[in-house]
Order: sequence, then structure tokens, then C-alpha cells
Amino acid sequence: MKRIAILSFILIVIAAFMLTGYAVDYTKDISSIMTSYTLNNYSCESAIQQQVNGAYRCVELLEIIAKELDHSGSNSSDISAVMTNYTLNNYSCKSAEQQAVNGYYRMVDMLAIIAKEADSSGSYGSDISSVIATFTLNNYSCESAPQQQVNGVYRTVELLEIVAKAMDKSGKYNSEISTIKANYTLNNYSCESAPQQEVNGLYRSVELLEIIAKASDSTGAYSGDISSVMANYTLNNYSCKSAVQQAVNGSYRMVELLEIVAKSLN
Repeated sequence: MKRIAILSFILIVIAAFMLTGYAVDYTKDISSIMTSYTLNNYSCESAIQQQVNGAYRCVELLEIIAKELDHSGSNSSDISAVMTNYTLNNYSCKSAEQQAVNGYYRMVDMLAIIAKEADSSGSYGSDISSVIATFTLNNYSCESAPQQQVNGVYRTVELLEIVAKAMDKSGKYNSEISTIKANYTLNNYSCESAPQQEVNGLYRSVELLEIIAKASDSTGAYSGDISSVMANYTLNNYSCKSAVQQAVNGSYRMVELLEIVAKSLN
């Protein structure tokens, strides 16, 4: 009996260790990404390089969020595959414009995983599949990197809408989500170029991420940070003199909101 009791105690300790060991702390990883975000901004010599900085940091923060939501570890291979493509494709890029495409496309890949993780009831499975099908088909018809960038950011909006709905369990933000999606559609009709469409996609992504950040922040610990990011989003837009500068504003605010989401879920 004594041996059985000892063995039982050992098994309980091992089980407890495994359970506590499974919860990974991503604080250092998040901090490292934000350091790279700040340092890389100083070395950027153009707005398109800043866009790449924003898009790449978004991918890296989305990787952390995907891992945080992957409670069973069932998506680990898919997450790793996206990051492998992210790294390999960067090596083959010959311009900042191609790097921006790499960043936006990997954002879509990672958000597809996150959307499935957030959709615990499976209510949005067909919607996720539809977005990815559109993403793939539109890529075939794109004739330039700017068109691919639009494909990437527009699919990002559509996947973020799904994530926002899935995380908004109480329906508190239903009307806000609908308003953002309506603006996304209406603004697209008035866009006269791919850069303007890119801004439309990035700006709507920021607005959806604000909702996701609020939904993730169950204690309200980051409410001040969220408000600060959105204030900068509005103020910086007034000082932007071109669509390219607006795209930087959008991608940079996305990074800052994703940081908050990652911290809230950590």
C-alpha cells in the first residue's frame, strides 16, 4: 500500500508538472518583437520599408497569439509551416513591395488558424473556407505586387471580422463590427487605386483589432493602452500626406494592438 501511495504521489506530481509546464510565458518573445519593431523603424529609409516592418512584426505577433489559443497543441505544425514560408519567402523577395506581400500573405495564413481556434463552436467554418478560397483565386488574377497587397489586406479584414465575432461571445460589439464591415465595402467603391484599397484594408483591420483587443482584455487592464493606440491612429491620419504614409499608420497601429492582444492572452 505504501508503494502504491508513493507511486500515486509521483504520478500526481508529474501530471501537475506537465500541466503547468504546458502554459508557456511569451512575455520575452512579445518584448523582443516590439524591440525589433522600434529599432527597425529607425533604420527604415522609406515608407514602404516601414510597411514591411509593420507587416513582419504583425506576422510574428500573430504567431504568438496562434500559439496562445492553441490549447491542445493541434495546430503547432500548421503554425510552424506558416513561419517557415515567412522566412523562406523573405529570402527570395527582391524588393520591399514583394516583402510586403510576403508579410500580408502570411498574416492571412496565420489568421486562418487563429479564426479556427477562436471559433470554438465551429459556426464560422464555411466563412473561413470561403475567405481562403477567395484569397487563393484572387492571387492567380493579380498582375502586380500592389494588387497582391490588396488581396492580402482585404482577406485580413474578412478574417479579423470572423475572429472579432467569435471572441465577442455576448454580442456586445455586433453593431460596431457591422459598421466597420459596411465602411470596408463602401470605401472600396470610392478607391481609385490599389494603394487606396490597401489603406482601406489596413484601417478597417485596425478598427477590428481594437474590438478584438477589448474582447481579449477581460480585466480592462489595457483599456488605456487601447485608447492611446486609437488616438494615435486618428491623429497620425490627419498628418499623412499620401496613401503610402497612411498604410504605415495602419500597419504600425496593427502591431501595437496585436501586442495588447498577445499580452492579454499570455
